[in-house]
Amino acid sequence: MPVGARCIYNLPMETHIDAYVTQADGIRIGVKLLNDRLQSALQALGFTADEGGTLTLPVTDDAAKATAFIRLRDLGVAFSAGREWCPADVFEHFRDGGLLQGSYLRVVWRMPQQFIVTTE
Repeated sequence: MPVGARCIYNLPMETHIDAYVTQADGIRIGVKLLNDRLQSALQALGFTADEGGTLTLPVTDDAAKATAFIRLRDLGVAFSAGREWCPADVFEHFRDGGLLQGSYLRVVWRMPQQFIVTTE
């Protein structure tokens, strides 16, 4: 987590997030690392390092993206919420369409160093 970042959780058992999906609206998925705990696991899934602590995975279609989302969710990676076609919206669209099931961690930024994580 960035120095000075504060997080608020709706579940008492949650203590932190290690990474979150920053982009999922095109032909790639971008994941921002907050520490290095998940780097090896993400690289084992095919993610490659980009600049600024971001890992990326090219995806060919919605089925491949949904499969990657399931694996990311199972690793505890959060999906960012925000404007337009954000990763959380894409996750919910896939869930509504039957491409995946279950809950996920949704992260909403209140300020640059403060965010809220909920289970959706």
